[in-house]
Amino acid sequence: MSKTSLILFILALSLVFLYFVSISFPYPNSVNSKEVSFSIKKGENSSEIAENLFKQKIIFSPLLFKFYLRVNQLEKEIKAGTYSINLPITLKQLSQLITENHSNDIFLIKEGDTLKEIERNLKAKEILKEDESLDVFVLEDFKDLLKGIDLENYWDKPLEGFLYPDSYHLVKGTSPKEIAEIFLTNFVKQINGEINQKTKQQNKDFYEVLVIASLIEKEVQTIQDKKMVADILLRRLKQEMPLQVDASICYANYRTFNDCKLTVDSFKIDSPFNLYLYKGLPPQPISNPSKETILAVIEPLKNDYWYYLTDRKTGQTIFSKTYKEHQLAREKYLR
Repeated sequence: MSKTSLILFILALSLVFLYFVSISFPYPNSVNSKEVSFSIKKGENSSEIAENLFKQKIIFSPLLFKFYLRVNQLEKEIKAGTYSINLPITLKQLSQLITENHSNDIFLIKEGDTLKEIERNLKAKEILKEDESLDVFVLEDFKDLLKGIDLENYWDKPLEGFLYPDSYHLVKGTSPKEIAEIFLTNFVKQINGEINQKTKQQNKDFYEVLVIASLIEKEVQTIQDKKMVADILLRRLKQEMPLQVDASICYANYRTFNDCKLTVDSFKIDSPFNLYLYKGLPPQPISNPSKETILAVIEPLKNDYWYYLTDRKTGQTIFSKTYKEHQLAREKYLR
């Protein structure tokens, strides 16, 4: 073997050794054990994921991370969601986590779920104990995490509205505060950027935007309908008209929509969430809305309607310009 061949052989052997060491040992800056969470959005490619992990100091080489995924044919196996991990973690362990099927560990918050519904589901999966709750926390308990959002007058509010709808990888034994931090971290990630920027540009109160979005999330389905209803509710607020949102009656009575069966008596409840009885917004969100619905409030679709209802058979939103038209629509679609 020539001298050049020997040098190339040693170099190749060194690179192979370095590769296997790199995937088997954790990021050197992550010596102290700590729990962190990160999100992978649906549609993100391996380069975007690698860059985000590098910025969070979870991996030390985006290039090596992508190379490992490609060599092991894992790029198409990546599962979107929010992950909670304990650092330090090896590149191999991390790759397994985001590509393997963890159906037993996946916890889903659906668009429009309430805190009470989320708690019930966490307990059903034995992630939360029966005597544990997320309702004991207020926003101020996570002030450092939420500091990029203007919540100056709302730090005493509960977490309702801030538990972002998504799939999460949670395991038994995670504390209530750690669970809340995982949900809120994802919320901040979704809100920071376009939503936060547009809210500030329009000089809107972010918390009020979130409250309106939480109402709309439970009322209508399509993005166009959401934008139209947003315009209706905003104009009603400006005219000091009652919002008359049926979903608020469910929340006032039950704090959940799973058990909600509205009767004539349901609308008589004396509660600040009864938007037939009281003008203005409820004191807090009534559900946890999606990014799409929050954006609908920031960018409403101008229209001439003042009333709307949902056809119970088809789910179609029926809009009316006058109260008389609305009453006729109620006779036709709700009887």
